[in-house]
Amino acid sequence: MGGRAAHDPGANPREHQRILGDLIEFLRPRLRETRRGTLAVGINVFREWGAALDYRIPDLTFVAAGREHVLRDDGVRGGGPDAVIEIRSPEDETYEKVPFYAALAVKEVIVCQRGSKVPEIFRLGRSLALQADRDGWLDSTALGVRFRCVVDAPPRLRVEDASDPAISVEI
Repeated sequence: MGGRAAHDPGANPREHQRILGDLIEFLRPRLRETRRGTLAVGINVFREWGAALDYRIPDLTFVAAGREHVLRDDGVRGGGPDAVIEIRSPEDETYEKVPFYAALAVKEVIVCQRGSKVPEIFRLGRSLALQADRDGWLDSTALGVRFRCVVDAPPRLRVEDASDPAISVEI
């Protein structure tokens, strides 16, 4: 899979882009204000061992403050990012990317199902998604936010600041 596109041509690109845009609009100001780190859109994440060029392009890539040295002109090199966010379309290869990210010591892989808006968080060293708390929340310690699905019709992804729940968005 080294670097090839992993999108279903029948996917709903408009909905994918809407979710992505709303996540950027919410997360970027939060991460800047809290000085947590840098959020990048659609950049290469390289695995630099082995003979073949091997990389993935997550929807969003987060590098924590103090680790900016891994951000290069062509993507992330010399270590994994702290978190990646993937918006998953039906039948895409999102889950096949998790071992790649784990090999780079990415702390969190956050997956949002495009249609159902159900979030999942995989943490380094775990092959299973984290379990949500009793209210359905999943905490991203890397980003300082939490995620959950609001199951009304239509379903929505709720993201809120972990330290101030009044700062939130429904996508």
